[in-house]
Amino acid sequence: MMLNIGHIAKTYGILPSHVLDNATTYDLMIADVMSTWEEHQYNKTSGKPVVPKLSKDQLLTIFNKGKEKE
Repeated sequence: MMLNIGHIAKTYGILPSHVLDNATTYDLMIADVMSTWEEHQYNKTSGKPVVPKLSKDQLLTIFNKGKEKE
């Protein structure tokens, strides 16, 4: 979370304490989604592996295995 606060502060040119006092959880979520998207785009253009496309059945299998561990 601190990295997101720092990223928001750097992006908008404000102090991290201002972000901490005024940002909402929505702001933090958007910053996280944005950085994840940028990393995905970077990996795609540089030839690094990206998240594999899984079928619905594969996703359900993974989900059910996770539920069994609980």
